[in-house]
Amino acid sequence: MKILIWILSLLAISSGLTVYGESNPMQENAKPQDSTIDVIGWFNKYDTLTYWIHETSWRINGTDTVRTGLVSTKVRINVVDSTATGYKMDYTFLEFTTDTTATTSLTDFQNKIIAKLGQKIVGTTVHFETDEYGKITKFNNLGQIKKQAKSLFKQAINDFSKLPEIQGLKEMGFDIKDYAKNVDTDKLVDGYLAELKMLFINHGLSMQIGENTEHEDVTDTQFENTTYSSVFRDDDDDAYHIIYDVTSIIPQNMLKAMVSGIVESLSDGSVAESFNKNFDEQVNVDGTFEDYIKIDYMPCGWPYYVVRQKTIMVSTRGKLQQTVISLDSYTLTCWLN
Repeated sequence: MKILIWILSLLAISSGLTVYGESNPMQENAKPQDSTIDVIGWFNKYDTLTYWIHETSWRINGTDTVRTGLVSTKVRINVVDSTATGYKMDYTFLEFTTDTTATTSLTDFQNKIIAKLGQKIVGTTVHFETDEYGKITKFNNLGQIKKQAKSLFKQAINDFSKLPEIQGLKEMGFDIKDYAKNVDTDKLVDGYLAELKMLFINHGLSMQIGENTEHEDVTDTQFENTTYSSVFRDDDDDAYHIIYDVTSIIPQNMLKAMVSGIVESLSDGSVAESFNKNFDEQVNVDGTFEDYIKIDYMPCGWPYYVVRQKTIMVSTRGKLQQTVISLDSYTLTCWLN
């Protein structure tokens, strides 16, 4: 559930990176052909599905991979109305669980915050609408969601400001409460909607069956990147699967700019001086950012398994974040065979 991950990421002062958005290399409104798959939601009123969302993060150092966090969320989607022009649906948060094998005091504290905030999110429902293909067209209660997100973020800020690690940053000139004032609350709302958008990201699109690889050179608005895509259908039950994997090259100067933005916010001049002196010696290669997503669909267009994995690497060190969404239970009137 991204609202909790967003809060913890923002409070951990992680630098944001947008290599490409929620678009994908597939074609929208392409003319159907025998060699294409059209992602269409053949939904019905009263369809109800529950999913488990598992979000895991790892720190990578060579061959050593250490899990640094795990949050699991149970959600429910139900179709409350179906018309010729689309669907009205509800997306409700049901339950949260956290990593029970915390190895650091910070991870343990994060788990306690997640447990406390999660209980306040349980029962929250996002009302949304789609077109006749299942593509999301509207969220109906974003004002309520934004109000709750701001309240939870403020509470988390107050809790985190008491941590010894955060107190240490304050002594260096970084005040987390001042930092929080610059946080875009729309990003907090994204935390509620990220997995929901992921489930419906391909609806309304037409995709060519098969595999494809494309390469784009660096421009003023994007990094050099290579995109691999694969679309295929099962022979036995008409379930289908969509994969795309984008790997972007992050130049050294961009890596330095991302980190220096944080360093320069510290009033301790010796930290910035040390950073400028040692960065070029320690980071002498470009970085990579890989965004991989695979979605498995029932024949009637409901996703039943999703994997999204984001990995940023500099040489042999980096960070990996993975989201897995798996169908837990369902009541459907569509054909499932």
